[in-house]
Amino acid sequence: MAILQLTESSTIEYKRELPSHDRKWLKTVVAFANCKGGKIIFGIDDTTHQVVGVAEDDIARTIDRLTDSIMKNCTPQIVPDVRVEILGDKSVIVVEVEPGQNTPYYLVQYGVEAGTYVRVAATTRQAEPHVRLELILRSRGKSYDQYTNVHESPATDAEIDELCRVITHYNKEHKEVTKSNLIGWGLLKEEGDKLLPSVTYCLLARPYSIHFSRIQCGVFLSKDRVHIHDSREFIAPLHEMIAQAEDYVMEHICTEYLIEGMLRENKPEIPRRALREIIVNAVLHRNYLSPSYIQIAIHPDRVEFFSPGLLHGNMTRERMLQGNCSSLRNPMLADVLHRMNFVERWGSGIKRIFESFVAEGKEPPEYVVDELGVTVIVKRQSVLKPRIKTYDELMDEEVPYDVYGAGFNTRAQHRATNSEEEIYLFILAHPGCSYGQMLRHFDMPRRTLTYRLDSLRRKGRIYRTGSTRSSVWHVKTE
Repeated sequence: MAILQLTESSTIEYKRELPSHDRKWLKTVVAFANCKGGKIIFGIDDTTHQVVGVAEDDIARTIDRLTDSIMKNCTPQIVPDVRVEILGDKSVIVVEVEPGQNTPYYLVQYGVEAGTYVRVAATTRQAEPHVRLELILRSRGKSYDQYTNVHESPATDAEIDELCRVITHYNKEHKEVTKSNLIGWGLLKEEGDKLLPSVTYCLLARPYSIHFSRIQCGVFLSKDRVHIHDSREFIAPLHEMIAQAEDYVMEHICTEYLIEGMLRENKPEIPRRALREIIVNAVLHRNYLSPSYIQIAIHPDRVEFFSPGLLHGNMTRERMLQGNCSSLRNPMLADVLHRMNFVERWGSGIKRIFESFVAEGKEPPEYVVDELGVTVIVKRQSVLKPRIKTYDELMDEEVPYDVYGAGFNTRAQHRATNSEEEIYLFILAHPGCSYGQMLRHFDMPRRTLTYRLDSLRRKGRIYRTGSTRSSVWHVKTE
């Protein structure tokens, strides 16, 4: 007797009996063929999971109808394994479908656009256009990051030189990377006297040409996304964007400072090593065909990292969390990021993330997988303990006179004088500049910039004109 799990999943579906309308179960057949494969078991109630069985007199006729319907209504051709198995004292019919190589599979009657389905958790969903395109590329043995758009402008010498310099810089041995390397790795394709860029090349050298390749970050004042305190959108070459997103999160989460003698240890809410790994994973494994952005939402009680796209290939949430395997949606991008020492080859990123949290006595993140993508949820530790001093508060604490020299007896005085002067000179050089322009230029917390501006205004050195939302700043002249 075969032992089958009695819960539906991404690879198991139950039917009490053969539905009167074939589409109700055939769409699951094509979904299994387009994804990881799976079984439809007839003779089990899909609500109660009770084994009701199939009448002995109906078994032969039902098997013929199942096989005939699949062969006639699905294309490319799907050849299922249809068999009878015994559960307890009842007979059930199992239709097993292997993952196909000629994707996308679809229902002939409805065409490729309306008749293509995929499996998401325990449900069957109609495939969106970007999912169908990924299935087409998969059947050709390609991934989107390897795709060369012949309509994209050729790579320029300046772009190529800069990308070679960047990869060389990040490489452990600083081994020189050349144009020939980029061609050999597939980042550039020779077309006559032109070099056409791949998607991976664009992500690293001209990110504006890839739609939805940016990272959106936001700080929210509540547990939902209604009351937003701050937001930033990053679009830059991937290696820069990873660093920008990492810095943004570090700026807006709490850091505990443990001082022992002359040494100070910084312990942020999210271990920095784990934070970078989470962001790198989001960038590496996302579906760049999906019309969504990577999003990082910082709430009072948690930080959420969202990466668009279903899990790739045969990857499941369980296998992903084991941390010893990796299914690469973007193999060319992974190869380059490995050469730049951003990722390892062995799919060990999640394992390192968990180890970093455990080592600091923190609760590991939660991974949620749905039809939109993968969300990593990190619970914020600060809400569970007394409020930790902020960096600005620590800077205001008095320190010995000779730590900085120049006659200052607090860190805050030393930093404030320089910062105010820099802001004053910026406004002098850019009359009519906005608060947002200064925030982007100095890359400092909003509260700090507001404090500096108020201080300069109280001293009579600058003034503001315009409404609150559209105000601009000027240097006050005698």
